Amino acid sequence: MNDLLSQVLEYRPSTGGPVPWQSVDGRRFDLHCHSTYSNETLRFWPGLIYHPLLTPQEVYDLAKARGMDFVTITDHDTIDGCKALLDARGDLPDFVIGEEVSVAFPEDGTVVHVNVFDINEEQHRECQRLRRNIYDLTRYLRGIDKLFVLNHMTWTAQRRVLKRWQIEAMLQYFDVFEVLNGARSFAHNAFALSAVRGYPKVRVAGSDSHTHRVGTTYTLTRGNTAREAVAGIRAGVAEPCGAFGTPEKLRDDVWLVLTRNVERRLNDAGSAWERAVTRLVGRIGRATAPLICLGYHTRQNMLIRRSLRALPA
Repeated sequence: MNDLLSQVLEYRPSTGGPVPWQSVDGRRFDLHCHSTYSNETLRFWPGLIYHPLLTPQEVYDLAKARGMDFVTITDHDTIDGCKALLDARGDLPDFVIGEEVSVAFPEDGTVVHVNVFDINEEQHRECQRLRRNIYDLTRYLRGIDKLFVLNHMTWTAQRRVLKRWQIEAMLQYFDVFEVLNGARSFAHNAFALSAVRGYPKVRVAGSDSHTHRVGTTYTLTRGNTAREAVAGIRAGVAEPCGAFGTPEKLRDDVWLVLTRNVERRLNDAGSAWERAVTRLVGRIGRATAPLICLGYHTRQNMLIRRSLRALPA
């Protein structure tokens, strides 16, 4: 997948002249990152909430330190982190309210993730109301003229193999696809890129950071303001750039987040018994996290291979 590698390098093949590669110019925008306001549960550690490491203010500051011209936060099914940042810092002209909506195919309940940008509280509530039906949600977002992105195409909440009709529906209902995800491996991103090849789709990137990887994967676009940048991406002015994930990154990120969450549970523990159980869970997690991550990565690669058979000809 040479074109995926050219995105990682932030260069693209030259159309002519003595230099075979040319630098891609633009404004940097990490379109996918999470703050402590995201709540996730882990099937293999029941009862333990997987909170990302950084507060909204830390996400914003790290994005700017990494050279992002524009910043968003896309927490799971909430805009509370975005609101907390704006309450603390006031109006930020380089910031866009975002949200990662968990939305289902009504036919079989398969849940995928869709990033939505530049929304207000009323629109957030409507997105949550419509999230049981991916067709209703996308029609609504198109009707109110918003940028919405299908994230990490190979991921489903049920860890299911994508069916051909689902991929065809994605290609029909979405104009913008995340083809470079900083938390997903080369194979995941290569699959997404293969799926949209030959279609007039906008291709974007984001770090999907739950730790300190904000701004390591991003989209290049144009615009003097954040809203101009969002409009530019919708119009197709977008180049995915930055790093894709690896099994080692996944292992390190999972352990960092779990360690922080164990520490939080210890601080909140109300008894010696609860503290002892929490410490035991932490020790078990330290021993098993690498194997669990390896198993998850192996399982996901198997799902990708199966999903390849479902790609439209």
